[in-house]
Amino acid sequence: MASSLRFSRRAVFVLGVLIVAAALVPAQLTDEQRKRVRDGATRVFTAPVQEHDIQMPETDALFVEHDAAVRAVVWDVYKKLPVHATLRADYEAREVRNDEYVSPYTLKKVGKRPAGGWPLFIAMHGGGGVPKRINDSQWRIMQRYYKDQHSVEGYLYLALRAPTDKWNGFYTGYVFPIVDNLIRQFLLFGDVDPDRVHAMGYSHGGYGAFAIGPTMADRFGSVHSSAAAPTGGLTFAENLRNTRFTYMIGERDTAHGRQSRCLSFDQQITKLRGDMKDAFPVTLEFIKNHGHGGLPDRDKIKDMYPHVRKVSPTRLSWRPTYVKGHFWLRVPDAGGGQTIEAVRDGNKFKITTAEKTPVVDLMLDSRIVDFSREVTVVCNGKERVHEIKPALSTYCSTLIGRGDPMLAAPAWVRVVVE
Repeated sequence: MASSLRFSRRAVFVLGVLIVAAALVPAQLTDEQRKRVRDGATRVFTAPVQEHDIQMPETDALFVEHDAAVRAVVWDVYKKLPVHATLRADYEAREVRNDEYVSPYTLKKVGKRPAGGWPLFIAMHGGGGVPKRINDSQWRIMQRYYKDQHSVEGYLYLALRAPTDKWNGFYTGYVFPIVDNLIRQFLLFGDVDPDRVHAMGYSHGGYGAFAIGPTMADRFGSVHSSAAAPTGGLTFAENLRNTRFTYMIGERDTAHGRQSRCLSFDQQITKLRGDMKDAFPVTLEFIKNHGHGGLPDRDKIKDMYPHVRKVSPTRLSWRPTYVKGHFWLRVPDAGGGQTIEAVRDGNKFKITTAEKTPVVDLMLDSRIVDFSREVTVVCNGKERVHEIKPALSTYCSTLIGRGDPMLAAPAWVRVVVE
């Protein structure tokens, strides 16, 4: 009897553990729900832009409890659209473009694919402002510059050729759409984990990292720059509040003010960070007795590999330049001296803007807000309350705009700054 009683208690305990474990696993979509999402997404994607606002109440409501599962189905539909034919052709040709600007690239696999998809490392070469043959030579060097890291599980290594041979080939306005299209290619066709995209570069490519990293901070798990410096009008330290950024400079690398500008940037980051322990993960690596060449950075992939993008941070600082989205913020038009500070606490948002910021959009999903409650926005001291409802059509439309399933959102609130 005692033995039977002990068995019963053990059985009850095991059953209880199983019930709790089952409760922690998010419910999946049924076959019928999956079909509704697939059909609805196809309907939106194939409709003219002016007809994208399609209401599908039963399907829209699935975002409340099945956010990740709905995203996965929509992303699968999106990847198969014929509209991506040009991107696919470029991917197969190993090149990426923005209008008349074209950047070829090389690609290699190192190790094996992790369960969540390949991490992608985008490496940018030195040179710039030199004849094509020299930039081509620098590109060939970058194809093998960062050493293969067999101690990590696996990744893709992409060596990107600058689209021009100009001095700022990696850090001017036409570069950002090129990088955006490159990431889109690899999310669509390269089986890449969207939260593990990294950018890095040396000298000319390092200047590119200083421009691309802060401008497109929400696209990367980490960014590294070597033998370069912040670029005026493109490197805004505020944008790096939630993105891992490292930069290495030699003690004797003083040409073009590189060393002094790096030290000044470090002081700026220190001031912004203040006493906060979890903000501005930015690190200066100051290398004694080194000049412009030969920095000890060739194993940098191993250092960057563990870093994963934080998709839904609670606080954002942003100066919009060239791109219209930054994590869960969006503006209709980037540039023009706009600045935005945004803090979220549950369904309450506090927004502070500069005078030249007329409109701010909050891109919302179940990772950020509770859809069963209203959203309160306090913008420059003025409070507004907004009702929110997720919609499949909204998610599809923002996915077209962002090209990233983790940055698209099923709901949004427009904040008109007064």
